Amino acid sequence: MDELDEVQLKNHVDSLKQQLQFKREKTSVSLPELTKWMEEKMNEDPFLNPDVLKDNPWVESSKCVII
Repeated sequence: MDELDEVQLKNHVDSLKQQLQFKREKTSVSLPELTKWMEEKMNEDPFLNPDVLKDNPWVESSKCVII
């Protein structure tokens, strides 16, 4: 393995310092929040709710045809 020079080591240390400052949450806290958000948004998702897909003007009305 190649040895790191001084600049690479400094960059690595800076990166580790930034990672230490990053706010983290426990999975036990964030997963229930994410699940709740997903359940609230399910009715707005066109892949799960075909009625919403009908209101989308960008959806192609016909199927692809190979010539």
